[in-house]
Amino acid sequence: MNEYGIAWNASRQRVSDLITGTSLVELERLAPLTPEWRVRDVVAHLVGVAQDVSSGNFPRDFAAWTAAQVERLRSVDAHALVRQWHEFAIGETLSEPLAIALFDQVTHEADICHALDVPSEIDDETLSLISKFTLNRFGAADNDLHVILTLDGQEFVTGTGQHRVTLSATAFEWFRASSGRRSLRQIEAMAWRSDVDVIEILFRSGFFTPSQHDVVELTR
Repeated sequence: MNEYGIAWNASRQRVSDLITGTSLVELERLAPLTPEWRVRDVVAHLVGVAQDVSSGNFPRDFAAWTAAQVERLRSVDAHALVRQWHEFAIGETLSEPLAIALFDQVTHEADICHALDVPSEIDDETLSLISKFTLNRFGAADNDLHVILTLDGQEFVTGTGQHRVTLSATAFEWFRASSGRRSLRQIEAMAWRSDVDVIEILFRSGFFTPSQHDVVELTR
């Protein structure tokens, strides 16, 4: 199994341990960073993704796809969902071209930790893989960018364009900002250097939008 599969399996185990160690009542909490879902709904989405990927059911409409996952698993309690999750060997199929699956799962892992007020324990190797994936967020070729992210001392580079964009941050903080888990104020306050509107580029598609409120998360 490659590094993406190892990271996916490790994330699933961390989430599984947290969910099974938390009462079903607590898992009915709303997840503030996925405001339409409770914690148990986030788990249902993760399990639903594993089910759908295993059966070849890939999304045409992402919002409808995820909503259907939560709906069809609504009657299954979160502890039972975790047991179902381990029936699917998705980690064995992952590779860099499918890094979005790792990004989505680890994003929601951190969302769950935030909702339950526990520290995120995402390991450095996983954050490095995710940092590499997030370079896609800049659309460097389309936007004529040369992007250099220095995250926990490691450089991630994309593009050879005329407009230079640099950022120095922790890998966790950038990961959460890149998926809209920080407010616009927080993202603008990061150590950017550029002559272009980086925030507009990052959130132009509307798939992610910055949080309406400042977000503070516990980390290991």
